[in-house]
Amino acid sequence: MLAVGMKNGEFLILLANSLKMWTKKRDRSVALQDIRFSPDRRLMAVGSAENTVDVYDMSAGPSLTRLVYCCDIPAFILQLDFSADSCYIQVSTGTYQRQVFEVPSGKLISDQSAIDRITWATWTSILGDEVLGIWPRNAEKADVTCACVSHAGLNIVTGDDFGLVKLFDFPCTEKFAKHKRYLGHSPHVTNIRFSHDDKFVISAGLDDCR
Repeated sequence: MLAVGMKNGEFLILLANSLKMWTKKRDRSVALQDIRFSPDRRLMAVGSAENTVDVYDMSAGPSLTRLVYCCDIPAFILQLDFSADSCYIQVSTGTYQRQVFEVPSGKLISDQSAIDRITWATWTSILGDEVLGIWPRNAEKADVTCACVSHAGLNIVTGDDFGLVKLFDFPCTEKFAKHKRYLGHSPHVTNIRFSHDDKFVISAGLDDCR
């Protein structure tokens, strides 16, 4: 399936092989920032500019029952990631805080030792000790806009406000880590992903078409 978040708070779910509409739903009135399916395909998390993450039960069919919404989030959502066991969501926020919630309960996890034991199915967060080295010297908080760890877990690629795509080793725990950098965008790089086989990196630019 393919999930599409809209500026008006609605999201669409399409069947990927035909692009036919499976369902659509709207529980928010502001832009949706990120959408994630859980690895077990049972849950879908939707992060919005209303400082919330809504968690839906995909197994209920097109009616999409909302199980919970994670609140107490200090700002709009930047990135979402599920744990490998589909029991936790990692949330990166516009105040550059990283939070972890249990799902489907929506409980905020504050025990750092418990968070350290979680294995993440994906990593797109620009925050955390694991990615400390992606931030350049004298960086503003908004300078690094997006990130993605390879499926093999060996590299992380980032995009920034200067139109640069950078490739680091992962984990990237040392400050100002060595990297390779590539040009190709005018500012800003808005999102970035590895292909399923890690052979390619796909990046999107904000103002490239102007």
